[in-house]
Amino acid sequence: MNRPAFLVVTILVLLTAGVAAAADTRTYDRPIESTWEEAVKAVRDAEMVMLDSSRAEHTFTMRTTSWYSHKKGRVMEVELDGDLSSTTITVRAADPEQEEKLVKAIARYLAALDERMN
Repeated sequence: MNRPAFLVVTILVLLTAGVAAAADTRTYDRPIESTWEEAVKAVRDAEMVMLDSSRAEHTFTMRTTSWYSHKKGRVMEVELDGDLSSTTITVRAADPEQEEKLVKAIARYLAALDERMN
């Protein structure tokens, strides 16, 4: 493989890895309703703010808090999908352009949720 082609392939792999890390999914062996309750509580544990929720659709949005303003921050979408035996939760940036900046915030939220689920 010549050098320019190798460089292009390397850049594409790195970009794909960064985007994949920004949206994260976890699966828990719990009913969707109890997972919903813990997912909502984990927002506070991760020091984030709930913006909007739809319990019927099992989705909500939350945002990070800014050190200089509680009204500013980056927005994430959370979606739960499951049944009476297991639940899959997906967290992603509401704005695809913000994905790289939200990797740490998504990880912080999922760590708080993992702690509640264990």
